[in-house]
Amino acid sequence: MIPVYVDLTSSEVEFVAKIPEGSGFALADGAFDAKKVLNELVEKGYVPIVKPTKRKPDGFGSKIRDLFFDESIYRYRGVGERFFGALSVEFGERLKSRGKSDEARILARNIVYCIKIALRWKYGAS
Repeated sequence: MIPVYVDLTSSEVEFVAKIPEGSGFALADGAFDAKKVLNELVEKGYVPIVKPTKRKPDGFGSKIRDLFFDESIYRYRGVGERFFGALSVEFGERLKSRGKSDEARILARNIVYCIKIALRWKYGAS
């Protein structure tokens, strides 16, 4: 089982502030290859598996990223990405705003979709 953390953020600053304490790999694309994000991930206990971009941020987080980056681990990033694609296919539309009502809709959609998957596992339905 691969744990996935989901939250809506509107900026890098807000994202960094909401990173929970944890451990293990933090898989992310090049958009998260920034000094502040990488350093915060390491401080919170994660090993950042972030695809390096052409711009090389300084800091201890990027050194950890360079030391541990492994393409075979990075490929698993798609597991979490597919979940969001499946929600779009299941429920249609993409949300254009980030208000509290949208957060509630996203949470409800996640719950419904997870129940659907759990029922598939239990009863073998497709």
